[in-house]
Amino acid sequence: METVKKKILFNKPGGTASKNAMMARLTLPTEFVKALGITQEEKEVIISLEGEKIIIKKA
Repeated sequence: METVKKKILFNKPGGTASKNAMMARLTLPTEFVKALGITQEEKEVIISLEGEKIIIKKA
């Protein structure tokens, strides 16, 4: 199992979002995305929260 330390990017969304809204983003290493078989054509994933873990699976 490979482990990488990353930072979460926070910013305020635009449009019709509320004044106090906050958005969080995380970039994934390309190797991880390729290992899951995620492509530009098949890009849907399932994200779940299990305790203190975020699990990402290809849909």
